Amino acid sequence: MTSAEDKVFYNGLSDDELISLVREGDGKAVDALLLKYKGTVSYLADKFFSNSLTFDDWFQEGMIGLLLAIRTYNPDGGASFATYSSVCIKNRLSVCLKKATNLKNLPLNTAVPYEDVQDLTVDSSEDNYIASESYRYFESTLLQQLSGTEQNVMQLYISGFSYAEIAQQLKISVKSVDNAVCRAKNKLKKALKN
Repeated sequence: MTSAEDKVFYNGLSDDELISLVREGDGKAVDALLLKYKGTVSYLADKFFSNSLTFDDWFQEGMIGLLLAIRTYNPDGGASFATYSSVCIKNRLSVCLKKATNLKNLPLNTAVPYEDVQDLTVDSSEDNYIASESYRYFESTLLQQLSGTEQNVMQLYISGFSYAEIAQQLKISVKSVDNAVCRAKNKLKKALKN
């Protein structure tokens, strides 16, 4: 079939028929569903749009939600694909909105992991010298400002461990972990302002 014939063929199919073709591995059926629900994604992305991300970012996240819906939809579940896909798209956008507006984790979400700072490459020897001096200053400030417990807690926290996991590893209470994280964040904020 030519692409025009493909378009007519896939446009004439219901959502359930397209999903059935997707289950059989038909990539053109996926494309047809993406094209068919692109307007829904655009509409919902516009409702979630905020200054934290561009519209294109919101749209892309919505399309990821739509792809998830295409992969996980079960026609026997009682909802139409249109309803199910809208819920999946909204859920994906809600999670992104929550992450984008969670200022509490902003420094940790945008920071380079401590271990990776040494691996950064720079273009010139002057830039290399400035980067190494900045790193040494940051490291000495970090070491001067944080207690041993705070350093251990923050290293595990930045690595993605939960408070409970950190408490278990360091054999301290969860409240002690929370206190250490709060103290460390405050100390680091003050050090970076100077």
